[in-house]
Amino acid sequence: MKRFKIIYLLMLFVSIVIWSGCKKDDNKDVLAAFSFELTANPGEVIFTNSSSNADIYTWNFGDGNSSTIVNPTHVYSDNDTYIVILKAQGSSGSNSVQDTVIVDNIQ
Repeated sequence: MKRFKIIYLLMLFVSIVIWSGCKKDDNKDVLAAFSFELTANPGEVIFTNSSSNADIYTWNFGDGNSSTIVNPTHVYSDNDTYIVILKAQGSSGSNSVQDTVIVDNIQ
């Protein structure tokens, strides 16, 4: 009976060690995310950053302009389709996301 207790305790110890090694690291993954809204002002787009676990943001507006503002407003000069890229960086790495912005309200 003593041998079974030792085996049980050993298996319990190994299980705890394995489980604790599987816990997610305190550093959370960086996730880049944003939404946007074309305003009534010609060419103006408001970007809302909804990224997580990041503290540095780099926007590429697809027209040669960029920004490091968290939630920028950008004014495009031409009606066109633009690929906007947001790169979010944090202590655990970086992540990028892109979306297509169609500007069609410039007279």
